[in-house]
Amino acid sequence: MFRVAICEDDAAMRSYEKELVSGWAKVKGHKAAVDVYANAEQYLFAMEDELEYDLLILDIQMGELNGIELATKLRDNGVGAQILFLTGVPDYALEGYEVGAVRYLMKPIKEKEFLSLLDALYEKTMTGRRDFFLIEQGTSVCRIGLSDIIYLEAKGHYICMRTVREELEWKAAFSSVAEQLGNEDFFLLKRGLLVNLEHVEKITRSECILDLGAALPVARERYKDLNKAFITYYKGKQT
Repeated sequence: MFRVAICEDDAAMRSYEKELVSGWAKVKGHKAAVDVYANAEQYLFAMEDELEYDLLILDIQMGELNGIELATKLRDNGVGAQILFLTGVPDYALEGYEVGAVRYLMKPIKEKEFLSLLDALYEKTMTGRRDFFLIEQGTSVCRIGLSDIIYLEAKGHYICMRTVREELEWKAAFSSVAEQLGNEDFFLLKRGLLVNLEHVEKITRSECILDLGAALPVARERYKDLNKAFITYYKGKQT
């Protein structure tokens, strides 16, 4: 899954950008999720509960917190997503590259150039996918296979990970860990609780039953999406 977030305060432009990305994904046959936000504050609020994105398409000239300031804040918090800036003013180019922007495109958007760039960004993202997760604490590094991870839970400033063999705990931000996983096999059951669908045997409206026999709580508003993800995951395993 290629996850894209569009942060744009102009409603018409926001809709157009989403249409371009969604249309590109459909034509290319890529699985993509595209979310839109009207301003930086809305994006930051949503990120308290959601997985991080592979690509951020940010308008620079926005309200109280502009695109450059948003990107700087995200980088300071360890967000490593690729960033594409869009703006009608060329003066911000240097600042854009200072926060690790992959490209800086001027408005109005040239569709061919935009779609070509999406191809390159998608390829870069998919090439960088890993089948393992690294836990780094000081000079110690632990490598965990993604298929071995059953679930992760935030406990204050710490992360508790249950694997098929053991329980691990270390200090980290939940949003940062979720971003590192970057895998559609993991689903957010509620705030601070991420489960690996590979280890889910059954779901109800209030619980997620695991293959080890334990049950995890499911937020009421997450059940519908969990049901879809569960069905999609196992249908994919049959093909």
